[in-house]
Amino acid sequence: MSTPQAGLAWAVVNRVLRGGVSALACLLAAAVVVVAIPAPHAAEPVIISYRGDEAKLARLAPYPAVAPSGLPASWQPVSSGLAVGGANGAGTVTWQLGYMTPDGSLASLEETNASAGAFVRRMTNDGTPLAPARLDGRTWSLSATPARGQRSMYVTSPAGFTVVVTGNATWAELRELAASLRPVAG
Repeated sequence: MSTPQAGLAWAVVNRVLRGGVSALACLLAAAVVVVAIPAPHAAEPVIISYRGDEAKLARLAPYPAVAPSGLPASWQPVSSGLAVGGANGAGTVTWQLGYMTPDGSLASLEETNASAGAFVRRMTNDGTPLAPARLDGRTWSLSATPARGQRSMYVTSPAGFTVVVTGNATWAELRELAASLRPVAG
């Protein structure tokens, strides 16, 4: 004894089941696509141009700003940021320029006219002081933060500006970056 209501109920159940099976099939297909197609490698650097920030730095810095010059093309610039004021205080100009080195490590130039002590502590992650090193006639202070794999070199000027070269790059790579620094033409 089949009633019209029972037939309608079965039609609804069949429609719901077909919809559920279709939804499940779509989810499985999506899972296969996610697993089968590899995501882009996260370590691939995105190369940037920092020339705009360098030009602004030349105009705005109240100190003799420096920038890398003559680094090989294997040094790939991956970040740049210029801050006026902000966290370092009113009247400060701070530039950060990050590189991926030829061996895939990171090295960064940080320069500012902010208070040297606080800036150095922040950029070196309170690194442990090491013996200073001479490079191109200038004495650089060195520090290491082994827990972070970070090495840092920095110079402070009596004129009130600080340059920090830091990262997980080797000491040789940090020295290469530091040796490439030249005055920014304004």
